[in-house]
Amino acid sequence: MTALKRAKSMEIDLRAGLRAGLAGLVCAIMAMTLPLAAKAEVDEAQLEQLMDAMLFDEVVTVLAREGQDMVGDFVDAGYGVPKPAWKDMLDRLYDPEVMSKAFHDEMAEALKGCDLAPMVAFFSTDLGGRIARLELDTRKAMSDDAAQAAAGQAWAELDPDTERARLIEDYVQVNDLVEMNVVGAMNSDIAYYSGLWSEGFEAEEGMSDSDLLNEIWASEPEVRADVSEWVYGFSTLAYEPLTDDEFEAYIDFARTDAGQDLNRALFASFDAVYEHLSRGLGAGTAMLMQKYEGEQL
Repeated sequence: MTALKRAKSMEIDLRAGLRAGLAGLVCAIMAMTLPLAAKAEVDEAQLEQLMDAMLFDEVVTVLAREGQDMVGDFVDAGYGVPKPAWKDMLDRLYDPEVMSKAFHDEMAEALKGCDLAPMVAFFSTDLGGRIARLELDTRKAMSDDAAQAAAGQAWAELDPDTERARLIEDYVQVNDLVEMNVVGAMNSDIAYYSGLWSEGFEAEEGMSDSDLLNEIWASEPEVRADVSEWVYGFSTLAYEPLTDDEFEAYIDFARTDAGQDLNRALFASFDAVYEHLSRGLGAGTAMLMQKYEGEQL
């Protein structure tokens, strides 16, 4: 899997992107990538309760580790940049503390005007807590390509006439998981190339910016297929321990105004944070390639 392909796969993943030596480089990139802090108009105590109940800090730790682990993919891509330089950039870009604050600010912005009480109430129940833990554990497991493939196969082998298959389909449709993740993935791809171009990365001779954008959007069917496989595989694996009644209760919550508000806020937050990360990843890639151009490893 190429570095760019791995970066794309992270934007697909539910929902799935820095600090002179390298210090000046990363400071410049961090200034470009961090979102402006939102003035939260939600109840901060309730927001903290909600994010704690949904295990957000642990989720962000997993996401940060995935970003940092891309170092091998970038080295394998053969861009001529030494591994320590890639590692330093990725470790600083995917800083869990910075990412955690970014997610908090984006959630506060996205949840303005929403009633958080029903969201907190649901995820504070035994069922809500179990669901949050199942989703986190499945996210960890599916960081591995083999596990992703196995989850996708499990969905493919599930009898479509069973109640479980119907529930998974309802869950995906109620939350619009495929379409929202496809849009987020494509926007992150564009942000990645915007970061490359912002630091003087030159496209192939004769290829304009619009040509590159068209090429990105031409990959939409492939992205959609990858998203679908991931979403349905994740849902098959994550909710397997739930009874059908428990899964139905989760879907019923997702249908409520509070469930829909939370779903929109989660997508808005992940999209905003990962667009910034992807832009920083592109800028960092371009700057490192220019810095080490012509050098022998």
